[in-house]
Amino acid sequence: MKKTFMISLVVAALVCAFALPNLSAANEAPADIELKAPFKMRKAPVQFPHAAHEKLVPECTTCHHEWDGKSEVKSCAAEGCHTEQRAKPGETLSFKKAYHDLCIKCHRQERKGPKGCNDCHPREKK
Repeated sequence: MKKTFMISLVVAALVCAFALPNLSAANEAPADIELKAPFKMRKAPVQFPHAAHEKLVPECTTCHHEWDGKSEVKSCAAEGCHTEQRAKPGETLSFKKAYHDLCIKCHRQERKGPKGCNDCHPREKK
């Protein structure tokens, strides 16, 4: 009986030591993210300071509107999200429109952050 109890305690301790830290790290976002469309873009990808926005936007679901709060956050470029280069009325917003509507609207409302095309999409060196 004592042996079974001790083995159970050791197994529980190992699970806590190795599995739990990995579960909590699963929802940590990178500090900076490169936003790239799932198709050929005419402008440079956006270097997005995610960590700075986490401090400013109180709810993750403001931007990640399909996220359930538990599972891994999917990219907007993931299949079934904002993958279209152009969208028809009534369809899910195109990649460009989804980002531009959300980002520019917030930057103008807060009177902070970049507002011009080249502020977010720096000209690429040729």
